[in-house]
Amino acid sequence: MLRLTLALALVASPALASNERAFAPNPDGTTSFIMPSGNVGCTYIPAGGTPVYQTMTGMAELHCTIVEPVYTTVVLEAHLGAPQPIRGGEAPGLPMAGALPYGSFWQAGPFTCLSSRNGLTCTNASGAGLRMARAGVVTW
Repeated sequence: MLRLTLALALVASPALASNERAFAPNPDGTTSFIMPSGNVGCTYIPAGGTPVYQTMTGMAELHCTIVEPVYTTVVLEAHLGAPQPIRGGEAPGLPMAGALPYGSFWQAGPFTCLSSRNGLTCTNASGAGLRMARAGVVTW
């Protein structure tokens, strides 16, 4: 009986898929990653925010930034619809973070992001999302 219970526990325990990547949280509780190109990066902000940043709705947010061709940031909220790109004149750069390899995905809270050679695609629990690539930024 103990063997059967242990076998069922091993089968039922969640494991990272071979192409899923996880990143250690930053000291402030956020989690960041960049694309292998170094042109796109995202920071996950957990529900409630951080000691220095409170999310607008109190829910989790995903802040994604592309540097080239036009520095643009998109804030994807946990359950809200289409985000609006924010174009900035000053480019502070991307977070210092691990790379999300092409063909891999990352997920936390209500967000899932897929890295490909054609860009980064992220969605929230409601299906709203963004796509960032040198060809441009698209939100839905």
